[in-house]
Amino acid sequence: MRFFLNDSTGHLRSSLLKRGHAIGRYDSSRFADQERRYLLREDITGKSVALIASVLPAPESLFDLLALHRLLLENGAAEITLIIPYLGYARQDHPGKKGEAGIGVMVAQLLRQTKAAKLIVCDLHSERIRKALGRSVLELSALPLFAEAVAKRPPEVIVAPDGGSVPRARRLAELLAPSPNVAVIDKFRPRPNVAVARHLRGNVRGKSVLIIDDMIDTGGTLVEAVRLLIENGATAIRIAATHGIFSAGARERLSALPIDEILVTNTLPQARRAKIHCLDIAPLFNPNLT
Repeated sequence: MRFFLNDSTGHLRSSLLKRGHAIGRYDSSRFADQERRYLLREDITGKSVALIASVLPAPESLFDLLALHRLLLENGAAEITLIIPYLGYARQDHPGKKGEAGIGVMVAQLLRQTKAAKLIVCDLHSERIRKALGRSVLELSALPLFAEAVAKRPPEVIVAPDGGSVPRARRLAELLAPSPNVAVIDKFRPRPNVAVARHLRGNVRGKSVLIIDDMIDTGGTLVEAVRLLIENGATAIRIAATHGIFSAGARERLSALPIDEILVTNTLPQARRAKIHCLDIAPLFNPNLT
C-alpha cells in the first residue's frame, strides 16, 4: 500500500520508509490569490492507497486533508484508507455554554462524509466524537507502546488524572504483569485550560506510579496530578500520553517537575527535551491496513 502524507504528518516519512512503505508523490502550490492547488505525480488507478493526515488547530489542515482525499478519489484510487493520527477539536464535542457549538462533531461528520473505505484514528478524546465518526471507525491505541516501554520497570499504580481516563488506565494495567492497581484523581475545571485536583482515590504511598492520559496540552492537569501524588507519598512518578501538544510552555513546565519520565508518541512532531521520550506510532498502522 502506498502512503500519502501532508504537512501535518510529514514527520512520519522517515519512519515509514524505514519500515519499507512506499510514499506517494504529489505537488501542492498556490495561485496568485493564494488558493491551493494539488497535482498528483503518479498513477494510482485501481490501487489501494492510504492518506495519513491530522486535523490540527489551524483550519487549513482540515481543508488539506479533504482536498488530498478528493485528489486520490478523482484520480482513480480503488480504495482509500484515511488515517488520522491526531484529531483536533475533539474537546469541542458539545456546547460548553450558551452561544457555543459542537465544532468537534462537525469535524467528525465532515470526515465521515468522505466515505473512505477505512477510517482510522488514534486515541480519541471523546465518546461523542467516536459516535459522530460512525460505527466503522477503527481506533488505534498507543497503550501497547506504553506497556512495552515500561515493561522492564512497571509501575505499582496506574493513575487516571480524571474520571474520563479511568477506562484507559484500567486497559493499560491489564497489559502489564503483574497488573498494577488503579488510582483516580477527582478533578474539576473552573475555566478552560485550568484544572484543580481535589482528591485521590487509591493508595500511592511509597509506590511508583504512572499517570496515563490521552493528551498533554498546557499540562495543567498533570501539574496538579503530580502535586497531589507527591502529597500522598508517591516515590517515583512517570507520565504517559498519546498526543503531546505541549502548548503554552508545557514542555518546559512539566520537564521541571520532580518526575522521572514523560512518554508521548509522534502523532504530532516532537522536539527533543530532557525527560521526554517519544515512541513511534508507525508500527500500529501495519496490522490494520490489510
